[in-house]
Amino acid sequence: MPMFESHPIKVTLTVEVDGHTLTFTETGKAIGARYHGADPRIAGYLLVDSLESKIRTTVEECVTEVSDKAEMFLSRAYLTHEDATAGQSPDAPH
Repeated sequence: MPMFESHPIKVTLTVEVDGHTLTFTETGKAIGARYHGADPRIAGYLLVDSLESKIRTTVEECVTEVSDKAEMFLSRAYLTHEDATAGQSPDAPH
């Protein structure tokens, strides 16, 4: 039976805008048995999530999270007219 491994995952997004360098980071951990591309079910093990699959899933989740963080920061730091009026009621003066 393959041994379980644990690998830290770190995704860093760097945005350079308006003379500033902004860095957004998200971390995670992938845990599983390494099958080197073989199907774990064919190997006779009940575990169907390989380490390789967990790494890919964890990276995907970290990329989504770090993108959301960057988008939220940038929407607050570089406010547009649409952002500023989105939370107002229709009766409020513009």
